[in-house]
Amino acid sequence: MNELHIHFEFFHSGRGNWNWTSLMGPDKEILLQYFPVSEFISGSRGIDIENLWREFYRLYKILRKSSHTDEEILEFEKDAKNWVRTFCRPTIGQMNSAAATPGLYRKDDVTPYMHVFAMHIPYFLRRLKEKGLSLRLFSTCSVEKKNHEQVKLFFGGTTMGGGKKTKPVVYDILVFENRQIFYLINDIPNEITCNNINILDNG
Repeated sequence: MNELHIHFEFFHSGRGNWNWTSLMGPDKEILLQYFPVSEFISGSRGIDIENLWREFYRLYKILRKSSHTDEEILEFEKDAKNWVRTFCRPTIGQMNSAAATPGLYRKDDVTPYMHVFAMHIPYFLRRLKEKGLSLRLFSTCSVEKKNHEQVKLFFGGTTMGGGKKTKPVVYDILVFENRQIFYLINDIPNEITCNNINILDNG
């Protein structure tokens, strides 16, 4: 990391928990482009993961272009879908055999962001091209900030690292909001008012 001129470290955040340095956009780009993943993950798996990083960076730079041709959008669509397929590639051949090609990640590890990246971004590029626009003119930073603040408010802290619960964070939020909607529709009070009754002893 020092060779890439990026400050990154793990540190104790209290109560025995580990935390890590948050990286800004430019630092993330440098990592995707130059970090030697294969030096830390041995074998073909490390090489494949490093190639995933490099390919994602290449696709990201395509999205950042000020304009796209129809051919570029079509090529991006094919490459983005192939990138997701490679990400969740299963083990090829007999497990634990010398001839087997190890898989990378599970299909369950594919995030909604990756789905949008491969399945919806090409559509956005085509519609924006019709209007002489491009994705680089837009930002979702405010949406991401709102999401972060909502999670932080709901749980009293961030869920960096996935939290400690087995179910996704969004599941708990949706359950909470669904209950609120149910109470509202059925006119059910969502709080209890306590009344104290004082009984005077007249005897």
